[in-house]
Parts: sequence; structure tokens; C-alpha cells
Amino acid sequence: RQRALSPDRYTYSTLITHFGKEGLFDAALSWLQKMEQDRVPGDLVLYSNLIELSRKLCDYSKAISIFSRLKRSGFTPDLVAYNAMINVFGKAKLFREARSLISEMRTAGVMPNTASYSTLLTMYVENKKFLEALSVFSEMREIKCLLDLTTCNIMIDVYGQLGMAKEADKLFWGMRKMGIEPNVVSYNTLLRVYGDAELFGEAIHLFRLMQRKNIVQNVVTYNSMMMIYGKTLEHEKANNLIQEMQNRGIEPNSITYSTIISIWGKVGKLDRAAMLFQKLRSSGVEIDQVLYQTMIVAYERAGLVAHAKRLLHELKSPDNIPRDTAIHILAGAGRIEEATYVFRQAIDAGEVKDITVFERMIHLFSKYKKYANLIEVFDKMRGLGYFPDSNVIALVLNAYGKLHEFDKANGVYMEMQEVGCVFSDE
Repeated sequence: RQRALSPDRYTYSTLITHFGKEGLFDAALSWLQKMEQDRVPGDLVLYSNLIELSRKLCDYSKAISIFSRLKRSGFTPDLVAYNAMINVFGKAKLFREARSLISEMRTAGVMPNTASYSTLLTMYVENKKFLEALSVFSEMREIKCLLDLTTCNIMIDVYGQLGMAKEADKLFWGMRKMGIEPNVVSYNTLLRVYGDAELFGEAIHLFRLMQRKNIVQNVVTYNSMMMIYGKTLEHEKANNLIQEMQNRGIEPNSITYSTIISIWGKVGKLDRAAMLFQKLRSSGVEIDQVLYQTMIVAYERAGLVAHAKRLLHELKSPDNIPRDTAIHILAGAGRIEEATYVFRQAIDAGEVKDITVFERMIHLFSKYKKYANLIEVFDKMRGLGYFPDSNVIALVLNAYGKLHEFDKANGVYMEMQEVGCVFSDE
């Protein structure tokens, strides 16, 4: 500008793309605004790149804002941009907006493809909206949209969640006729569907069929099979699977051990469960919250409340698990005082590095109506630079309301709007 040269589209695109890739979206959008003020036309690629960068960095508000600018600039989004936005709206839990994009695409002359529908299906399944997913799949079949492996795997799961095991079975065995080869995810999903439907004979047949056909099995396969044996209380068969998977070079994980501990607890083999738990603790295996909670539940089910309380008490000064894991366990068990104590210790030591720890504590305090404590956690969360989602903000606003601090509630709401917080349909 000092040399009386006007920046062109290439100049602006280079600057905007650079700032976007560095995650400096405020700067990128500032240059985008200058470009628009200078009436330098952007292009579809520029806007699409910014949308994709925003999506990858989970900044859904920015992605939605850029998509609106794209359309205001007179461009028609292409298939890639529309599919990215279906994903963005889904992640932001704006389900109606995501669904309406399919109709908008047709109106704009952009035909939705398999990826468009698969993205929509994934959104509904991730949010446990299985009937909506079924409706989308029916539409796909009605318009004869080609199915792919991802779509089939999602729908086997959906049918299972809706108790439609026969439909899941039919889809799985019909995949090869459509030219789609089932993979380990397909087999694992159907295995779980059979287990949930208590079709134990079919599950065992499928498990052994995988081995006969040399379908690579993994830890998920074995965990699913163990859970099936757990339902029939065949604890020795479940235990034998651990040995079998180790012989095949498949390493058990915390879910494997949690499953066998739970099974032993149900059949009265608490001594074996406790022995395995102690062995895992002393062997250096990472004890996660699921494994810890499983042992606590096993003790409580057996009436050994003192043993369960001892495990919970140990979490106040955890020496073999991270403090954030201890917080999740204590919060999950509704132990407010202990969870608060460990949380404050972790905050003072600078050990809280995961936003889910803050969210877990906020949900805990909301559940038990400890509104002042909830605000304390929120203040620490914001002080450390964490940006809460709209669900957390809703709990915070409710807490301020219960404390009659309406000005503070309004201040938080206005701040969230200014930074572009997207509030979900829910």
C-alpha cells in the first residue's frame, strides 16, 4: 500500500491461509474482512480451506461464520464444502441445520453423495439418535444412493441399538452381494449385536468363522466375546479367552480386565477378582477409571462396603494413577468431598491438563446443587484459558441463576456470544 500497489486475491489468500494454518483465526478473519472491504473477490478454494482448518481445530463457530460469508460472497459451495459443513453442524450439535443441508444441496444443484449421508449418519449415531439415522438410511435406499463399507458398519450398529438384530444380520450377510467386503469392524459390530440380542449361538459361530476365514481379530473382538460369556456366566470360558488372545499376540486392555473382574464378581469369585486387581496395580499396568470402578462395584455387590470405601479413600492420595483419573472415578461415584479435595490438589500442582476434568466436576456440582463450587471450577477453567462448550455454559448460567447473580450470568452469556459460541439445539 505504501508503494501505491493494491493487494490482489493472491496476496490476501496467502496471508489468510498462513494465519489460518497457524491457528490464528482472528487474524485470518481480520484479513478476510479487509479483503471484502477492498472488494477483492475471494474464491471457493480460499473459503473451503478456512472451513476445513476451522473444522480440524474444532472451532465450529468460526467454520459456520466462514460458510455464511462464502454464500454471501455469491459462491455456490461445492460438494466438499457441503460435506465439511454437515460434519461441522453435527459436531456443534446443530442437527436440524445439518439435516437441512441435504435439501439445500439439491436446490443448489449439488447432489449429495455417499459421504454426505455417511457424515449425517455418523452425527446421529454419535449423539444416540438412532431413529433419525434409520430415517436417513431409508432415504439413501429410496434414492438408490450407493452404500459403502462405512455406511454398512454404521447401520449394523444402528439396527443393533434399536433391537433390530434380524435387519443387522441381513445387512451384514448381504454386503458381499453389493460388492462390499466386510472388515473386522463389521464382524465386531455384528458380534456385539448378537450378544445384546442374546443370540449366543450365532455369536460363537461368527467368532469361530472369523478364525476359520483368517479374518484378523483384535482386542475389541475378544472383549465382545468375553462380555457374551459374561452374560451366560461362563467365567472359565471368558478367562480362557484371555490366554488365547495373549497366545495370538493380542494384548489385553483395561476393558478386558474390567470384564473378567466383573464376571468373577457376579459368579462369587471375588478372591480371583481382587487378586487380579492387585496384580495389575503392582505390575505397572495403567489402572483407568473403568477398571477401578469395576472393582469398587464388585466389592459393593458382594456387600463388602468397607473394601469399596477403602479403594475410594485411597484415591484422595493416588500414587499409582494420575490425579485426573482419580477425579473422574470419585466424581463418577458421587464422592463430592473427595473429588473436590483431589481436584484442588491437582489444580494447585498444575496437573489438570484435560478440559474433561473441569467438565466432570461442573456436572458433579450441578447434579448435587453445589452451585458455588460449580462457579469456582468454571472460574479456574476460564483462568487457565479453557473454552467451555455450550452444554457447560448452560450449567454455569443455571448456577448463576440459582445464586441470584443475574448480572454475572448475563455477562457470561454476552461473552460467549461475542466469541461465537454455538449453542446446540438441545
